Amino acid sequence: MSEFKNFISDIRVIIGLAVLIVILGLWLIIQKIRSGRFKADLDELETRYNAIKSIPLTLKMNKAVAISRVDQETAQRVAEAKEKYDKVQADLASISSTLADAEDDVLVGKLKKADGLMTQIETDLAVNEDAAKELEAVLDGILARETEQRQEVTALKNRFRALKSQAQENSSKLSYNWPVFEQKIADTEKMFSTFEEWMFSSDFDKANHELESIKYSMDELEEMINEMPSLLEDARGIIPRMAEDLHHEYIKNRNRGVYLKHLELEKNVSILTSSLKDDLKRLKTGNSDGVRAHLDDYKHRLKQMNRSVEKEAEAFDEIKTLYDDTERLFTDADRNAEFVRNGYAKTSVKFGLEGMDEKLAKQNDELKRLNDMKPRVYENVKNYQIPASTVLVSLKELHEDLNTCNKELKEMRTKIELASGDEDRAKKQLVKLQIIMNQMQVKIRKYKLPDISHTYEQDMNKANAYIDKLQGLMEESPLNMQVLNGTLQEALDFIYKLYNNVNNIVGTVVMVENTIVFGNRYRSTYADIDSELTRSELCFRNGEYTQALTVAIATIEKIHPGNYESMIKENAKGAE
Repeated sequence: MSEFKNFISDIRVIIGLAVLIVILGLWLIIQKIRSGRFKADLDELETRYNAIKSIPLTLKMNKAVAISRVDQETAQRVAEAKEKYDKVQADLASISSTLADAEDDVLVGKLKKADGLMTQIETDLAVNEDAAKELEAVLDGILARETEQRQEVTALKNRFRALKSQAQENSSKLSYNWPVFEQKIADTEKMFSTFEEWMFSSDFDKANHELESIKYSMDELEEMINEMPSLLEDARGIIPRMAEDLHHEYIKNRNRGVYLKHLELEKNVSILTSSLKDDLKRLKTGNSDGVRAHLDDYKHRLKQMNRSVEKEAEAFDEIKTLYDDTERLFTDADRNAEFVRNGYAKTSVKFGLEGMDEKLAKQNDELKRLNDMKPRVYENVKNYQIPASTVLVSLKELHEDLNTCNKELKEMRTKIELASGDEDRAKKQLVKLQIIMNQMQVKIRKYKLPDISHTYEQDMNKANAYIDKLQGLMEESPLNMQVLNGTLQEALDFIYKLYNNVNNIVGTVVMVENTIVFGNRYRSTYADIDSELTRSELCFRNGEYTQALTVAIATIEKIHPGNYESMIKENAKGAE
């Protein structure tokens, strides 16, 4: 015991133990570090192993084997793939076992042995990764048809969900045949289920056939969803309302007397309604083949029938107006014919209208024909036993012919009226001219003009000659209106001019007399005034009336500058 204590107390021993402990600690640390690195590497290898395991080779292989049972063309390819699959699976099993051994070695510190195993695992993983990817590519090739069908059915499912949603949104509009839509949707869903069953059994031909059925069913569903709302709206709403409106118009116009039997509306509407019921039965079952064409035809026929009723109603109303117009036109035409007959008999020779007799006879015959036609046409107008449109044609024909005849009669009447009117106007103008001549003669005598020139006497004689000539022309038969009107215009121009001249002379004479009378009060006071007024009187007696007025005015202006006119007026009033 003492020896041991001596040994322990020896310094060299203590140092040696310390070094040994340090070395042991370093070794443990290094082992720990190496063990951690190996674990990390081992985790990475395990990750790579799991990546290979995650490839669904088993699922794809099973599908490929199932396909090979029903498709002999792929049997050889599947057999080859099966060998590769078994090899990959065996290699994976071996790798899995080696990974477990390596992990155990790392845990117990057999790092060298673990390092060897990990190197082997890395090599096996590299080989197996390539083999697994190659096998997956082969299986994907075998399963390509399934993949394609899967993609296609996914798109169809999305489309089906959209159609189903659209149908549900329009369920209120489709309530009439909604059970058909529900059945169609349910049938399509069953088709999808059947497709999945064929896919599960890897019978891709039957699955593909089911896809075609799904497509056809969805096309029908889409067509129904797109077309049915408008078809039902027309069949159950628009067309019945059109038929109801037509019936209302028919009853309304029939009650007010419009003849509508020839249209056979009740029969035609009944046939149309029966056909519409058949179409509604088809729509009830979801069958819309040909229904759109039928509905468009119904609307077209209803519009035509409604237009026919409106046409007869319009003709009925127009007949009333045209009847009154025709009756007034008959009255006017008879009046014009009577005037022309009487006027022609009285004035044809006098006015040279003998050439009108043939035209008058023709229009009299036409008017007689129209008067004979009138009772027959009017009877149809009043009885309402034939279509108003037919009656209107006859009435329009009568009215147009009568209007043409009346225009001809009016033209003849106008000619007669113009001829007699020219004569009347000439007579009135002649009377006016005679009155004017008398007025001029009265004025000349009234104012006792001391002198009037020979020119005025010649003009008066010429004016009287015009009047005599006009009287002679008026007595001729036939009247030469062109000569009469020309002579009348000349006489008017000449006599009115003469009348104005006489009026001017008379006015001048009156002014001279008034001026001299006014100035007489200043004669005794102013000698020059007396002398000038005497000179004015001499001019007056000699017929120089303008000169006499000029001298008289100048004389008065000397006494009352600027006030001549007002003083003469006052003097004239006092004289009156």
